[in-house]
Amino acid sequence: MARATSDHAFNATIWDVLVDPSYQGQGLGKTLMEKVIRTLLQRDISNITLFADSKVVDFYKNMGFEADPQGIKGMFWYPRV
Repeated sequence: MARATSDHAFNATIWDVLVDPSYQGQGLGKTLMEKVIRTLLQRDISNITLFADSKVVDFYKNMGFEADPQGIKGMFWYPRV
């Protein structure tokens, strides 16, 4: 399950990405994230943020998110060129 909210203009925040522990490690979280990002981009939402627990920061970095330089749990997504 993944959940995001948007202002329907420019910004969206991904709030939850949940995969049952017995199914983790099979790429389901990555697939959910790719789908959420693709859906937001199709709706011209390009400023995508999320809040991440320190245990999953590397997962989101691998998806193209960058940690907030001020050390807040927020992360920002930038399109890969």
